[in-house]
Amino acid sequence: MTRSLRNKTAFTAIAATLVLSACASSKVDAEWTDPALRGRTPSLRGTTVLVACEAPDVAIRNICQEQLAAEVTARGATPVFAAPDLALTRDRALDQQLLPGAKASNARAVLVLTLTPAASENNRPSLSFGLGGLGFGGGSAVGGGVGVTAPVGEGRVVTGFAANGRITDVSTGRLVWTATAVAPPSKDLDVQFGTLSIAVLDSASKAGLF
Repeated sequence: MTRSLRNKTAFTAIAATLVLSACASSKVDAEWTDPALRGRTPSLRGTTVLVACEAPDVAIRNICQEQLAAEVTARGATPVFAAPDLALTRDRALDQQLLPGAKASNARAVLVLTLTPAASENNRPSLSFGLGGLGFGGGSAVGGGVGVTAPVGEGRVVTGFAANGRITDVSTGRLVWTATAVAPPSKDLDVQFGTLSIAVLDSASKAGLF
């Protein structure tokens, strides 16, 4: 393998790592805890928690709920879901509509994650490599090294979601904690929803809820 080819291979690996890191990162932008519970928040570890997601479509909702349930399990609680035939209305918050089912399941809390599109971008495959190093361009075509050409397609619009997590105490029906996290645009929704679930529940853990 020539030195030029080895350099190109190394640059490709570095670029892939940077892209994956960007897709997997999400951060909590805002958080609130009920002032009455600060300093003495009851942990949900060892309890049952009803989990649900609000999302633009059924596929996104189901992916979100699976990711959310996995993170709840990882933190020592038992997730349960609402009955699939539960009739919901638009004039009441989902959290409150889930409370009767949560009580029937002996759940201590209701955890709802609402997903909304937060940002989008036209994802063009415009990564280029040249003899001088690594470059990122936004044109319609990319030139590589001598004898190397990387064609660019039309690209696609990818979306970054914001996730608002809310925990409601079943016994009182009172919101006790909420936080919002935002993920950068990514075409891999599984990764994006997974990192959003982790960010939100890590924040809940730091608040003493898990």
